[in-house]
Parts: sequence; C-alpha cells; structure tokens
Amino acid sequence: MKIPTVMLLMTAVLQPASAFGETDWMGGARQWSVGFANESPRPYCRLLWDSEIGKTMEFRQTATETFWLVSKNTWDIPADTKTEVTLINRTTTKVVAAEFFDKNTLRLWGPASKGSAGLKKIIKNSFAGMPDVQLTFAGDEGDWTLPLSRVDQLYPNYRQCLKRLEAGERPKQNSEASKPF
Repeated sequence: MKIPTVMLLMTAVLQPASAFGETDWMGGARQWSVGFANESPRPYCRLLWDSEIGKTMEFRQTATETFWLVSKNTWDIPADTKTEVTLINRTTTKVVAAEFFDKNTLRLWGPASKGSAGLKKIIKNSFAGMPDVQLTFAGDEGDWTLPLSRVDQLYPNYRQCLKRLEAGERPKQNSEASKPF
C-alpha cells in the first residue's frame, strides 16, 4: 500500500519544470538565454539578456504579441509610470515609449505605441548580426548597452522555441471530425 503512494508523490515531484509554469531553458551563450515559458493563459518564448549585475532585458513573444522588457532589481517603479527611452545604434536614434510593467520593469513599445510592430524585426535582425543598441533613459539611470551582437548563435534555439509555441497553441478541433490517434 505504501509503494503506490510513494510512486504518486515521486511523479509529482519529478514533473518537468515547464509543467508548473516555469521556463524551460533551451540554450544560452554569452549572457543570453532562450527559453520556453509554459504560462497560462499564453505560453511564450523568452530571449533574455542578464548582465549578471542586476540588469536584464528580455524579448517575450507569444502567438499574438511581442514584449520588450527592461528590468533592474533596484528599481522601484510607481504603477502607471509612463516615460521614454532613446535607442541608439550605429545609424539610427529612436525615442520609444516605455511604461510600467512591474515594480522593477519597464515595457518598451507597449501594444498601443507607434512602431511597436518593429519588435519582431529587432529580434530577427539580432540573429543576423545586428549591432549593439544603447538605451538612454529619461531619468537619472545611466546608459545601458544591449549586446545584440552576441545573440546570433542562439538562432536555432529560438526557432525551436517558436515551433514549440506554434505547436502548443493550435486550436483544438471539433471532436466529431478529429482523429485522436
């Protein structure tokens, strides 16, 4: 009688991390990581840069939208904050809207922002050797450099994540017309 109980408990303990809404990390190199987050209601792919000194930048892509999140563990951002961040690369300077996401995080180019569709293009170009991007904040935060030039080798992992995302978000078919095998 004790063996089935132990087996049931072990099964619950040994579930893959992604089964509980955590990130399944699929690859990483030079401060960059690619992962699949199986969170409800929408799973997403993560392309995360971690400075290892409390600053992170993350691109999140669901089936329907793309996020660019900028975080610092010492920030305490008031709710409803709206500001601007200037993005600078070798040829272009662009001022983009940023808004509160959580107390440590700003979301750049929110869904209602002009040009927010360009986020997927930035992700795509980063895998093709896009130069690093400098971020200049409106307040007293110093400039950050996002090392996009380091991410190219993670392209196969990111493609794999997107395929997994597409496979996981397919709508269910009508049970009368579907084949369960």
